[in-house]
Amino acid sequence: MEIMGRGVRQILAESPCYFHILTKFAGYRLFGKKSPLYGSADIINVCNLHCTHCYWWLNRKENEELSVSDWKKIIDEKFKKNHVFIITLVGGEPTLRPDVVELFIKEFPKRVCLVTNGTLPLKKYKDIYFYWISIDGNQEIHNQIRGHNAHQTTKKNILDYIQANGPKAYKDIWITMTINSLNYTTIKDVMDGWRPYSNKIGFQFHTPFAKGDPLWMPFGPERTKIIDEIISLREKYPDYIINPPSQLELMKKSWGGQGTTPIDCPTWAILSVDHMGREKRPCCIGSAENDSMKPICEECGLGCYSVLVGFGMKG
Repeated sequence: MEIMGRGVRQILAESPCYFHILTKFAGYRLFGKKSPLYGSADIINVCNLHCTHCYWWLNRKENEELSVSDWKKIIDEKFKKNHVFIITLVGGEPTLRPDVVELFIKEFPKRVCLVTNGTLPLKKYKDIYFYWISIDGNQEIHNQIRGHNAHQTTKKNILDYIQANGPKAYKDIWITMTINSLNYTTIKDVMDGWRPYSNKIGFQFHTPFAKGDPLWMPFGPERTKIIDEIISLREKYPDYIINPPSQLELMKKSWGGQGTTPIDCPTWAILSVDHMGREKRPCCIGSAENDSMKPICEECGLGCYSVLVGFGMKG
């Protein structure tokens, strides 16, 4: 028996963490106290791809990278001090900093999600929670978004990882698909193509940083139809699709805020830092720079916040 990839023995071992989580939930429900539940860290300012839909390039500036000792200080002073449960490592491409990945996994065993485009060989980390591998459609659409042969390279790296690490290694592989106007017709293709090689899949929608972004899927009948199809697929594969129905229903309409200002979105629930260890605003795809572009909250499609709103947590 597993719950979100965590076995009974692991859950028992993590009981102190769940105590902190439950205390935070109770504090929010009873007293309106807002304390971060999760963490997100952009551990590198470099990426080997330049994807057409990626928010990260919009605000990227040339800066130095932090050392492992710098990150250890951030872990202690920000993430551990706030008793965050799960840490998501992002970039850029975070697998280009294996030294920092190893540090986070050592400090948060079985609690680190590593977001990657999968085009670099996947290293086996004994105590990783899982790899979050970005897949943006079938081979043709994925390559259109991420570059020539990106899909083939990612698939080879995943198959090599499973072959090298045994039949249960697929449990380390979770797929994330960001739905946009280019790939929305390929959801079933992605499901069918990756289910044999992955443990879970999660869906979210492209979040624009400017009005009129051609990749954004507007609210309306087409978007509602897409979400209803995912809900139907979830009924067929309840152990594979991680999005709860409450979250999917929420994504049929605007839920996060007005303009670029979060209102109902519980941005406080995820402590997000950039590659310099600075806290990002207004959320995990925002920036620490005051003059940066900001995501349009009223058109947000992020899964990490909408799932919390679906469970009744708001900003």
